[in-house]
Amino acid sequence: MPSRCSAYVLVFMVLLPIPLPSQAWMSKQERQSLAVEVKELFHHGFDAYMKYAYPADELMPLTCQGRVRGVTSSRGDIDDALGRFSLTLVDTLDTLVVLGEEESFLRHVELVVNEVKFDRDLVVSVFETNIRVLGGLLGAHAMMQELKQRVKNAGPLSPLRNKSWTRMPIFIGYRNELLDMAIDLGDRLMFAFDTKTGLPYSRINLKRGLCKESLANDATCTACAGTLLLEFGALSRYSGNPKYERAARRAMEALWSRRGKTTSLVGETINITSGSWRRTDAGVGAGIDSYYEYLLKAYIMLDDKVYLDIFNEHYDSVMKHLKHGPFMVTTHMDNPKSISRRHMDSLQMFWPGLQVLKGDLKPAIETYDMYYQLAEKHGLFPEAFTFDLEVHWGNWPLRPEFAESTYFLYRATGDPHYLEAGKKILRNLEKYAKVKCGFAAIKDVKKKTHEDKMDSFLLAETFKYLYLLFVDPEDVEINLDDYVFTTEAHLLPTHLSAMSRNNYAVQLPPFAPLTQKFRLIAQHDYQCPRHHSKAERYVWHMMRRNPIGMCPLYTKNRFKKTKTHRLNKRTGSKLKYKGPKILPAHLDVSKQDHVAYLASLDIFIEEEEGQAKLFFQSDGDAVNKEGLKFIQDLIKLQKANQDKLSRGAIHVDILRDGEKTHSVLGSPAIFGPNLDEEFLVTEGDIIQAHPVDACTNLENEDVENKIILAKRGNCMFIDKVRKAQERGAMAVIIFDNKPSKGLKNTLFSMSGDGTEDVVIPSVFISQEDGTVLSSWLTTDSEVAASFWGSVWDQS
Repeated sequence: MPSRCSAYVLVFMVLLPIPLPSQAWMSKQERQSLAVEVKELFHHGFDAYMKYAYPADELMPLTCQGRVRGVTSSRGDIDDALGRFSLTLVDTLDTLVVLGEEESFLRHVELVVNEVKFDRDLVVSVFETNIRVLGGLLGAHAMMQELKQRVKNAGPLSPLRNKSWTRMPIFIGYRNELLDMAIDLGDRLMFAFDTKTGLPYSRINLKRGLCKESLANDATCTACAGTLLLEFGALSRYSGNPKYERAARRAMEALWSRRGKTTSLVGETINITSGSWRRTDAGVGAGIDSYYEYLLKAYIMLDDKVYLDIFNEHYDSVMKHLKHGPFMVTTHMDNPKSISRRHMDSLQMFWPGLQVLKGDLKPAIETYDMYYQLAEKHGLFPEAFTFDLEVHWGNWPLRPEFAESTYFLYRATGDPHYLEAGKKILRNLEKYAKVKCGFAAIKDVKKKTHEDKMDSFLLAETFKYLYLLFVDPEDVEINLDDYVFTTEAHLLPTHLSAMSRNNYAVQLPPFAPLTQKFRLIAQHDYQCPRHHSKAERYVWHMMRRNPIGMCPLYTKNRFKKTKTHRLNKRTGSKLKYKGPKILPAHLDVSKQDHVAYLASLDIFIEEEEGQAKLFFQSDGDAVNKEGLKFIQDLIKLQKANQDKLSRGAIHVDILRDGEKTHSVLGSPAIFGPNLDEEFLVTEGDIIQAHPVDACTNLENEDVENKIILAKRGNCMFIDKVRKAQERGAMAVIIFDNKPSKGLKNTLFSMSGDGTEDVVIPSVFISQEDGTVLSSWLTTDSEVAASFWGSVWDQS
């Protein structure tokens, strides 16, 4: 009798994807006609909602009425998406701008600002409220800023100045009301994060925060906890308050740190109290999907490479363990050879679109083709289907995931097949889902029967992606390359990355250290595309925020890890650096992308004994003007900081059991209080930092009013001091991670990052002195220090 595994092998052999026939070119006229059709169908749904349902959360299209929480018969947990906050309207706002209907957008923004409230005694889903309502408010706020900037940039004679919407009171008098509403809602959702693990509760009461219903459920899905970072990150960047991004990042790290030890896969549901997995099913569909999506998109929007590194490790594992032929299967996270489900769900259809952003087009097309065959077979998409493309669960709520992947694949390839696929989606929505009062979800894809509901994502996502698929990019006023689509297709701007986390008064925690194996992958093992095809150019353009992070300049073979290594070979002048400009104040030569940027300016580095020297080189008359300006600006910056750099050495006395036993000279920091000028004296007990480099949150129990001893390396000096300051430390001593080699009495200034948030003093000492001090801390119960300035004498 054949095993189940062999049966699946047979299925995969039978269902290898059939190559798609080449498609005829679709005329511009037909595409424009289809874009008009999409707008008409959108309005059939949206206008029906506003006429029959508003201010209710959802439209019931068969009975032509609104669905009101607590009034309409309950559907169980599915109603947790409803909070009497006009869900469908809020979720749809930015779609109106995409469709070019600014006046309608502004009218409905005014409705939301005046009528939507969140002070409701209702228990809602944190996940759904975040992606639909908080995301909707932030997307609408971004669109308001877009319109404001558009008018500002228009000349006095521009036709835009004559548009009626530019004179609407809500536009002229807009004072960030949508952002204020987002902050209000974000503060209410923050109650969910009151857990030891950082994993949020799945439900909260909008009015009372955590309640009996919240505490009754100590499990959450991976996607529920891991699909917060775009909205919460944007809320922090817009508001200047880091607490939202910090909470979402901590939740993301909690999931990452609990990945499979040998597989790097994550399970489906997790206990928020213990951090143990409830369900270890590992896939890319329901329960997990947007966790992976938000890692990659957080890198694009927030410009933090750690998210890309984590995504890449997960992605490699997913493709190794979960991809079988064209299928994305579900296995057990610690035993990926064992398939845990005999079906796939329609939520996983977002995956090819995410692969486009990753730049992995071949498997994206292969898996998409399988979904396309499913649609060809049934006309619609069953909520779940088997490996032979038969119906497993027959309902379909008009989900957007297939349209989403269709849009991204068309943008990347230009293949007209995807236009034809979108056309079929449009025709089938009109044929099978359109009813008198909007669009009705499909109850059974075989029988084509209806269900009395129209989810908000039909208007927020499905029609948005279909419209963008057909419309000419020049006919869309928004430059979509400047935005990231959230999992609910809300548009959040990539310029939020410029609102650096270093501007926060309280710094965000870094992720836990990555495995050594992962560091090698993240730093060296990418393959660089040559940008010949349209697809490669598109992907590289989408990832332009830090392309060197995707493809380092120096590979294993070219970057020699020697005691003294030179990087001033002429390797970079002809290489076009694609990343953002790096300002002299932000230069960090320990980062490969910064080194690559310098090379593109004909600036090269020589490193000796821990000292970095920059050299500007030019080829005869062909002077790199941008490189010359960078060097000039760097010199100006050094001169401007001369007063800080000239701080004198710090005199440090070590006391054991109250008696002075040791004195050393330490180097100052250019951040924090100037002990030389202010003649401050700092005295207190010393404790060893745990972890020793103080780059992550300190694990010491008692830090208050202590002097922290930390080791150099793995993060910036100022970050170590911030970590100590956050826990109430009075000062920090940092010792070198390399022998001084005769340079022990050389004055060295610890650099900062240009911010002024550090208020406690710090001092840098040699490795030899730090090792002695560290050894005393392991044997003596009481070791203290006092230090002050105004004593530097180099004679």
